[in-house]
Amino acid sequence: MKLSIRYRLVRLLFKILRVNKLLDKQGEDFQKLLERYREKQKIPLKVPYGKLKGFIIEEKNVAGTNVFVVCESGVKPKNAVLYLFGGGYILPPDPGDLVLCAQIAKNCGAEVWFPLYPMAPENRLVQTVGAVVNVYAELLKTHTAENVRFFGTSSGGGLALSVCMFIRHEKVNLPLPQKLVLQSPGLQIPPSKSQREKMDSLAKRDVMIPPRFFDSIAPVLATGDEAYLLSPLLFDLAGFPQIDLFYGTHEVMFAYLFDMVDACKKYGVPLNVHIGQDMMHCWGAMEAVPEAKAVRKEYFAALK
Repeated sequence: MKLSIRYRLVRLLFKILRVNKLLDKQGEDFQKLLERYREKQKIPLKVPYGKLKGFIIEEKNVAGTNVFVVCESGVKPKNAVLYLFGGGYILPPDPGDLVLCAQIAKNCGAEVWFPLYPMAPENRLVQTVGAVVNVYAELLKTHTAENVRFFGTSSGGGLALSVCMFIRHEKVNLPLPQKLVLQSPGLQIPPSKSQREKMDSLAKRDVMIPPRFFDSIAPVLATGDEAYLLSPLLFDLAGFPQIDLFYGTHEVMFAYLFDMVDACKKYGVPLNVHIGQDMMHCWGAMEAVPEAKAVRKEYFAALK
């Protein structure tokens, strides 16, 4: 596959900045990293109104969680997308997430709900999941589950599955959405021995995520009875909706793919796999890169 110049420049920049080394911390250094991200979370998200002309951006509060609702002006869509941003549960979203929300709204004829869910280390994963469940319940007051899709990137993709697991495990009286569209989700944290070996073999190609990050973040997010929320691959997925799964071959999370294929076969879950050859983690987030524009078209098709 011939890679665009823009993509290669972005990948080179990540290498120069040693982004994957920033997350590769242990012990006290990892705690310092968490504190830095805790401070970043306090900075209000800047809405890029200049890029959102022709869209209505409504802000609402659902049980303490701030939510942006994005749709095209003059349109009352019956479909809705619950957009769950990524960032390892510690990095807050950026304006580019709202731009993608608008693109989804336009290309999929949907109303997009974008919750600023609570993050670690201030919050455990069960609190994050609970906040999203509340937002989903509010969304279902105006849209039927058959017309709702979850879209999640990276940890947001794992979160989409965790929400579904929580609804099932805790017997919450809510139907699951019609479809899950997941970009580079974490599917078993910490990874199994075989997954970790595969991650280690991919680590030299991944310019973003170090395998040890999963070991460090796991106890911060969930322990004991709540730990099931971190590992969809170990959960009974029977009755889960169709999943569209996106991974790049140059990201350590690619190690999850084969176990997910097996799990979906075991539980009868419809699965569509989209593989980005030579692509890095969440390459679809790079708005101006040709490869990102191409994969976003795949997102839109899956979300319709």
